Amino acid sequence: MDRKLLDQSLDALTTRLKGLASLNPSAVLYGSAARGDWVPGRSDVNLLVLVEDTAPTALRQLTPAVTAWHGQGFAPPLIMGREEWQRSADVFPIEITDMQLSHQLLCGSDPVHGIVVDPADLREAVEKELRGKLVRLRQAYVRFGDAGAILGGFAVASISTYFALLRCTAVLSRKATGVSAAETAAVFGPELGADAAIAVEIAGHRGQKEWNCSPDTFVRYLELVRRTVELVDNFQLGSR
Repeated sequence: MDRKLLDQSLDALTTRLKGLASLNPSAVLYGSAARGDWVPGRSDVNLLVLVEDTAPTALRQLTPAVTAWHGQGFAPPLIMGREEWQRSADVFPIEITDMQLSHQLLCGSDPVHGIVVDPADLREAVEKELRGKLVRLRQAYVRFGDAGAILGGFAVASISTYFALLRCTAVLSRKATGVSAAETAAVFGPELGADAAIAVEIAGHRGQKEWNCSPDTFVRYLELVRRTVELVDNFQLGSR
């Protein structure tokens, strides 16, 4: 599916949601599709839908719209009540920060407007996600260290999340986040060194069906993620 077909699918979903006046839905597109670096077959299409009523009988009104969307190969949207969303900034600090950096309002009021993320919640969540990513990448290297295609799959599958976390780190540091992978990596060149270029290289392979990643490249990626963990772990709130 190309971008034109994705936009047509989004338009169809938006039309269906607008027809559910009793739910007063708001829908937001975020992630790579909102930033403009969505890659068919590699990138998810991230949607948030907020409604006034989350009772099961009310939620069933969403079934035709979500079923049609899912039937086109997309993951179902995140569905939350408007009030519970307002109380979730401490639970979803990464997602909300990512939306605030880049999102497209499809219908309803903008659910991102006015949400305040506590920097302490964001720092803790980013570190947790980075440490988990580092552990999983190490597992992959130990198990598949000589299989370039498998290593490439792990690297490419993880790189979008890595950059999302790096953009959140930029927000914590009060730095420009950049839009492209190269711009975001350049923000942290002094802290992460030459290995930051490895993340840009990996991101450049997202459009390939298969990429053979050399063990040396994967090791540099491991080191980059480790240094990013260290950067976030040592971050002092209010010091920058």
